[in-house]
Amino acid sequence: MAQKPAGHILIECPNTIFHLYARNEGELSKIETFLRNIRGIKRLGLNDIYTWCNRQGILYFTKFHYRKDFSLWFNMKSYYLYFLQKFRYQFAQ
Repeated sequence: MAQKPAGHILIECPNTIFHLYARNEGELSKIETFLRNIRGIKRLGLNDIYTWCNRQGILYFTKFHYRKDFSLWFNMKSYYLYFLQKFRYQFAQ
């Protein structure tokens, strides 16, 4: 039987949406602490979020978000970088 997550949190970056799933109260507390800590950071990369989730054992899912207010070239470049990052973390495990 599938375990129901204790919480679902979204982190929206310019072209990537992270869905974080906490399986228990301890993981939910870790995510809340992480969110409080990143509020003061001016530049946070996708790599930082991927690395944190993997080190903490947090279940996550990412989704590319096509931005209509950005140019096609920028969206294509962003998708390429998103795909490379996702590929690297998916097969590095």
